[in-house]
Amino acid sequence: MTVSTQQPDESSLISRLIELINNLSESQQRELLTTLEDWHRKEQRKHPRKPCLIVVDYADRDRAFKDFIKNISAGGVFIETNMPFSVGRKLTLTFSSSNYEKPIKVTGEIVWTGTLGIGVKFKAANQDLEAIIKFL
Repeated sequence: MTVSTQQPDESSLISRLIELINNLSESQQRELLTTLEDWHRKEQRKHPRKPCLIVVDYADRDRAFKDFIKNISAGGVFIETNMPFSVGRKLTLTFSSSNYEKPIKVTGEIVWTGTLGIGVKFKAANQDLEAIIKFL
Protein backbone atom coordinates (compact mmCIF):
# COMPACT_ATOMS: atom_id res chain seq x y z
CA MET A 1 0.00 0.00 0.00
CA THR A 2 1.34 3.42 -0.98
CA VAL A 3 0.57 6.53 1.06
CA SER A 4 0.17 9.67 -1.04
CA THR A 5 1.73 12.87 0.25
CA GLN A 6 0.55 14.83 -2.77
CA GLN A 7 -1.25 18.07 -1.98
CA PRO A 8 -4.81 18.42 -3.31
CA ASP A 9 -5.27 20.68 -6.29
CA GLU A 10 -7.11 23.97 -5.83
CA SER A 11 -10.53 22.72 -6.98
CA SER A 12 -10.48 19.67 -4.68
CA LEU A 13 -9.26 21.85 -1.81
CA ILE A 14 -12.16 24.26 -2.31
CA SER A 15 -14.61 21.36 -2.64
CA ARG A 16 -13.38 19.87 0.64
CA LEU A 17 -13.63 23.24 2.41
CA ILE A 18 -17.21 23.70 1.16
CA GLU A 19 -18.10 20.19 2.30
CA LEU A 20 -16.71 20.82 5.79
CA ILE A 21 -18.43 24.21 6.06
CA ASN A 22 -21.77 22.77 4.94
CA ASN A 23 -21.54 20.19 7.73
CA LEU A 24 -21.21 22.90 10.40
CA SER A 25 -24.18 24.29 12.28
CA GLU A 26 -25.23 27.86 11.47
CA SER A 27 -23.66 29.16 14.69
CA GLN A 28 -20.40 27.34 13.88
CA GLN A 29 -20.45 28.84 10.37
CA ARG A 30 -20.90 32.33 11.85
CA GLU A 31 -18.04 31.72 14.28
CA LEU A 32 -15.83 30.48 11.44
CA LEU A 33 -16.70 33.54 9.36
CA THR A 34 -15.76 35.88 12.23
CA THR A 35 -12.49 34.01 12.76
CA LEU A 36 -11.60 34.17 9.06
CA GLU A 37 -12.45 37.87 8.84
CA ASP A 38 -10.29 38.61 11.91
CA TRP A 39 -7.47 36.54 10.45
CA HIS A 40 -7.74 38.41 7.15
CA ARG A 41 -7.66 41.81 8.89
CA LYS A 42 -4.59 40.84 10.91
CA GLU A 43 -2.78 39.73 7.77
CA GLN A 44 -3.38 43.16 6.21
CA ARG A 45 -1.93 45.14 9.11
CA LYS A 46 1.45 46.80 8.87
CA HIS A 47 1.60 47.49 12.61
CA PRO A 48 0.89 45.04 15.44
CA ARG A 49 -2.09 45.89 17.62
CA LYS A 50 -1.97 46.21 21.38
CA PRO A 51 -5.07 45.55 23.47
CA CYS A 52 -6.07 48.48 25.66
CA LEU A 53 -9.02 50.27 27.21
CA ILE A 54 -8.71 54.00 26.56
CA VAL A 55 -11.50 56.56 26.60
CA VAL A 56 -11.61 58.39 23.27
CA ASP A 57 -13.45 61.54 22.22
CA TYR A 58 -13.91 61.62 18.46
CA ALA A 59 -15.80 63.74 16.00
CA ASP A 60 -16.59 64.25 12.38
CA ARG A 61 -17.84 67.53 10.90
CA ASP A 62 -21.33 67.09 12.35
CA ARG A 63 -21.19 65.22 15.65
CA ALA A 64 -19.01 64.32 18.62
CA PHE A 65 -18.82 60.88 20.27
CA LYS A 66 -17.23 59.26 23.31
CA ASP A 67 -16.37 55.54 23.40
CA PHE A 68 -13.45 53.22 24.14
CA ILE A 69 -10.40 52.28 22.12
CA LYS A 70 -10.07 48.51 22.53
CA ASN A 71 -6.83 48.06 20.60
CA ILE A 72 -4.28 50.41 19.11
CA SER A 73 -1.27 50.43 16.81
CA ALA A 74 0.88 53.05 15.12
CA GLY A 75 -1.46 52.70 12.13
CA GLY A 76 -4.88 52.92 13.75
CA VAL A 77 -7.38 51.88 16.39
CA PHE A 78 -10.43 49.75 16.98
CA ILE A 79 -13.17 51.77 18.69
CA GLU A 80 -15.92 49.85 20.42
CA THR A 81 -19.21 51.54 19.54
CA ASN A 82 -22.78 50.67 18.68
CA MET A 83 -23.23 53.80 16.57
CA PRO A 84 -23.76 53.16 12.85
CA PHE A 85 -20.87 54.56 10.82
CA SER A 86 -19.90 54.28 7.18
CA VAL A 87 -16.53 53.43 5.68
CA GLY A 88 -14.66 56.49 4.45
CA ARG A 89 -15.90 58.83 7.17
CA LYS A 90 -13.15 61.18 8.40
CA LEU A 91 -12.68 61.54 12.17
CA THR A 92 -10.59 63.51 14.63
CA LEU A 93 -9.71 61.50 17.75
CA THR A 94 -8.50 62.79 21.11
CA PHE A 95 -7.38 60.51 23.93
CA SER A 96 -4.95 60.43 26.83
CA SER A 97 -2.37 58.00 28.15
CA SER A 98 -1.02 57.81 31.67
CA ASN A 99 2.45 57.63 30.09
CA TYR A 100 2.10 60.95 28.28
CA GLU A 101 1.38 64.40 29.74
CA LYS A 102 -0.81 65.97 27.09
CA PRO A 103 -3.81 64.61 25.18
CA ILE A 104 -3.07 62.89 21.88
CA LYS A 105 -4.95 64.25 18.88
CA VAL A 106 -4.94 62.39 15.56
CA THR A 107 -7.02 62.33 12.41
CA GLY A 108 -8.14 59.19 10.68
CA GLU A 109 -10.61 57.50 8.40
CA ILE A 110 -13.00 54.64 9.09
CA VAL A 111 -11.74 51.68 7.04
CA TRP A 112 -14.18 49.03 8.28
CA THR A 113 -17.29 48.73 10.40
CA GLY A 114 -18.80 45.83 12.29
CA THR A 115 -21.39 45.03 14.91
CA LEU A 116 -18.88 45.65 17.71
CA GLY A 117 -17.31 48.85 16.44
CA ILE A 118 -15.15 50.54 13.83
CA GLY A 119 -11.60 50.31 12.54
CA VAL A 120 -9.94 53.70 12.09
CA LYS A 121 -6.73 54.15 10.12
CA PHE A 122 -4.61 57.14 11.07
CA LYS A 123 -3.98 59.66 8.29
CA ALA A 124 -0.31 60.17 9.04
CA ALA A 125 2.39 58.47 11.08
CA ASN A 126 2.82 60.05 14.48
CA GLN A 127 6.17 59.50 16.20
CA ASP A 128 4.78 60.58 19.59
CA LEU A 129 2.00 58.06 19.24
CA GLU A 130 4.41 55.27 18.27
CA ALA A 131 6.48 55.98 21.36
CA ILE A 132 3.40 56.04 23.60
CA ILE A 133 2.08 52.74 22.23
CA LYS A 134 5.34 51.00 23.19
CA PHE A 135 4.63 51.78 26.84
CA LEU A 136 0.92 50.92 26.96
